[in-house]
Formats: sequence, structure tokens, C-alpha cells
Amino acid sequence: MKNNNRQRYLAIFTFIALLTLLIVQVYWLFKVARLEEENFNQQVNKALTEARQEIGNTVSTCSDMKNYLCGNPCQHTVKQKKIEELDSIIKSKLNLYHIDLDYTYTITDSTHKKNSTKIFGSKCYLQSLNGLLEKDGIQIRLQFPGRNQFLLAQIRGAFLLAFFAVIFVMVSFIITFTMFRKERMLAQQTSDFINNMVHEFQTPLSNIRLASSLIKKREKTIQDEKVIEYLSVIQTENVKLEKHVDEILKVTCNTNNHTFSEEADIHQLVFSTVHEFATRLESEKGKIDLKLNATKHVLKVAPDHIKLIISNLIDNAIKYTIQNPHILISTENTNNELLIKIRDNGIGIEKKDLSNIFEKYYRVSTGDVHNVKGFGLGLTYVKKLVELNKGRIEVSSSKTEGTLFTIYLPLNHEAN
Repeated sequence: MKNNNRQRYLAIFTFIALLTLLIVQVYWLFKVARLEEENFNQQVNKALTEARQEIGNTVSTCSDMKNYLCGNPCQHTVKQKKIEELDSIIKSKLNLYHIDLDYTYTITDSTHKKNSTKIFGSKCYLQSLNGLLEKDGIQIRLQFPGRNQFLLAQIRGAFLLAFFAVIFVMVSFIITFTMFRKERMLAQQTSDFINNMVHEFQTPLSNIRLASSLIKKREKTIQDEKVIEYLSVIQTENVKLEKHVDEILKVTCNTNNHTFSEEADIHQLVFSTVHEFATRLESEKGKIDLKLNATKHVLKVAPDHIKLIISNLIDNAIKYTIQNPHILISTENTNNELLIKIRDNGIGIEKKDLSNIFEKYYRVSTGDVHNVKGFGLGLTYVKKLVELNKGRIEVSSSKTEGTLFTIYLPLNHEAN
């Protein structure tokens, strides 16, 4: 349930982040558009200022230009000539600033209300001629009908890139989220299937154990040694199957595991667990050395968990050793923690596998060792049990020196 909530919050926060990114992109596009407009306005105003100076020079030497600008009566041909001359001055100044847009202009003495768009300001540019003529209030009104389209064309590349990038990210998020939901549903269905399957196995395994135990009680009346041998095999394999089923059920179960802690001597738990492997180690011609140096070793833990952790690691150490397994188990206290170290002389683990060994169903390649059985759940189970006891586990390994597992249990769980 907690994981589902985290995933839901992650999806919500990711969507909010993408929405924020979209808003920021739109904001910066408007910002770029305004900057383009300001730059264009500056160029036009500079051109009009220079045109004003040239018009002033013309007015001082030409009375016809003065009459035209002041709106005094003049011949049509003269008026037409001055319109063309004024247009030529404005056009030449715009060209100096690389402004090659169609424009219209008028000479007026009336005020003009500037109309702005949602993105850009007014298309109208005014240049006062006060000081050049006897009459004040006369100004040049310049307009660019295609200015907004020109400005949009300047930012079209950035706009399209940002737009498609945001759309791509949004679509990718939707696709990824959909795939994630399907994968999560599939994982849930797989987990449910495994749980149901394992529960179905438990009844026949219990019946096999019961039947074999009843036969074992009549061992003295059975004359055939082979039957006794086969019975022993059945019991041994039944124990293995029950162990595997128990591991699968505990690791794949989605319900919270409750840890019932009590005072326990870690050294005593190590001794009793090692003793259980005595017969197996004798048959494998192996040994376990103990260096239990921790001075604080009575902690408040779940004893069964600690035994299962140590048992699984010893079992792996034996399975992944080619011959004569030699295991060293040591304890020590450091940094308010109890450390349990289990080192073996096995085949080791490659660096590429170290980060994955605690994942469900992951199994390390055994190289020349071909008799290793299991579901790839042992170390997953070990890590889960360590974490339930508020601890952590680390691993280091090499092909020449075997593998070292280090379990850290906090001393704040030390028994009073």
C-alpha cells in the first residue's frame, strides 16, 4: 500500500513538473517575442530619428516641403513630389537598419490611440516634427502591416522546437505511465499467482511429510534397506521443498511482516546455527571457524530471523564452493553497531552482479559449479529479514578471495 502511494505521488508530481515546464516554456516564448519586438522598435525609432534630422535639413532649404508638412495649400504635382521625397528619406533610413518590410506613413497633427495585441504592442510608430516647423503637433505616423507576422517568423524556430519538445515529453510521460500501470498490474497478477500456487503446494507437502513420518515409525518392521533409503530421500527432499515454498511465500507476500523482538544472545544464535551444519560440513570436508569478538552481543531482535539469515548465508557459502568449504564467522562492535561477518572461500561474485544479488529471482552465474539449485530468493529473503531488524547488509567479493557478507545491527536495540 505504501509503495502504491509513493508511485501515485511520483506520477502526480511528475505531471505537475511537466505542466510547470510547459508554463515556463510558454512564458519564455512570450519573453522572446517581447525582446524581438523591443529590438525591432529600437531599430525603427533610430531610423525615424535620423529621418527627422534629414527632413529638418530639407525643410530649411525647401519651402515646398515646409508647406506640405504644415498642410498648407500647394499644387498637386508639388505635393506628389514631396510625398515621394519623404518616402525616399524614410525608406533609406529603414534600409540602414536592415528593415525591409512594407510600410505606410501619414503626416498628421491628430492624436492616435495605440492598439496592442495579446503578444505584441501597437504597430504604429510616431515621430514628432516639433522644432522643425512653425506649427507644433505635426508628426510622422509610420505603420508596418506585416510586422507581427515578421516577428513571429523570427521566433518560429524556437517556438516549434519548444512546442514539439514539450509535446514529446508529455506523450512520453503518458505512454510510460500507461506501460507502468500495465507492468504493475502484471506484477500484481504474477505475485497473486505465485502466492496461490505456493499455498496449493503446502497441503500435499504436509501430507507427504506426515505419511513419511508414519512410515519412518515402522522402520524396524521394514526389511528392505532400499525402502528405508528411499524413505530418507523422500523426507530430505520434502524438507527442501517446504523450505523453498516458505521462502517464496515470505518474499512474494505483500502483507507487512511483523517482527516480534526479544532479548537474544547473537553469539548463542551463531553457535546453534553452525551446529546444524555440522553433518553437512563433515560430508563436504569443510569447516567453520568462529571469531566472536563483540563485547556487546545481547540485542533485542527476532531470534528466528537472525538464525535464518546466518543459515542462508552459510548454505550459500557451501553451495558456491567448488571443494572443501572454509567459512569464517566473526563479530565485532563498532560505531554503535554489532557487525556479523561471514566470509567464504567460494567462487566469488563478479562486480557486474554485486548490485543485483539482492533482487528477487536474480541468480548469479555459477561458472563451473553446476549443482546449485534454488529460486534466487535466498538473498532477497536475507536482506528483508535484516531490514526488519532495523539493520543493513553489505557484500564484497572477488574471484580469488571468495565473498564477504557484513550484517550491521544497531546497538540501540541492545537489551537492557
